[in-house]
Amino acid sequence: MPAAPGVPPPYGQTPPAYGGPAGGPAPKPPRPDVQLGAILVIVGSLISIIAVFLPWVSGGGESQNGTGVFLGSDFTLYDNPGAGVIVFAVITGGLGIALFFAGRVLAVAIIAIVAAAIAFFVGIGMVSIASDTADFGDGSLAFGAVLQPIAPLITLAGAIVATSKRRRWPTA
Repeated sequence: MPAAPGVPPPYGQTPPAYGGPAGGPAPKPPRPDVQLGAILVIVGSLISIIAVFLPWVSGGGESQNGTGVFLGSDFTLYDNPGAGVIVFAVITGGLGIALFFAGRVLAVAIIAIVAAAIAFFVGIGMVSIASDTADFGDGSLAFGAVLQPIAPLITLAGAIVATSKRRRWPTA
């Protein structure tokens, strides 16, 4: 028998929520499925890693991938600039795997967004380095360098998709 209005509940029982049933708050519904977003994060990370080993600069019958030595516009030598790309790709790939197996975890998805945004700007820097090297020789920018800013955009799209999923509360 429920207590009369204005009378506290018996000892050991929680009071009913305002406008809700007695017995405490309803449990949260399960986390939504974010497999599509997680797969996009993982695919974008894999493309970044693969693109490091594709040609970045080609010309004169030779090509150079992201593990070579590049010459910047200020005559700075960049030895193995693809290593930085691989570091960010491994980080975002790990976050994508965590999203895939854990379901929607908002903190992981937000960290993936930040890491993918940083990886995008790193990718733009890699295009700049490869372009400077191509300008010094008789070369041209190749496919691997062009993929460097594109792959993090795929990762970013996946992280945003994972972040946008919401829990579906049951309707009473």
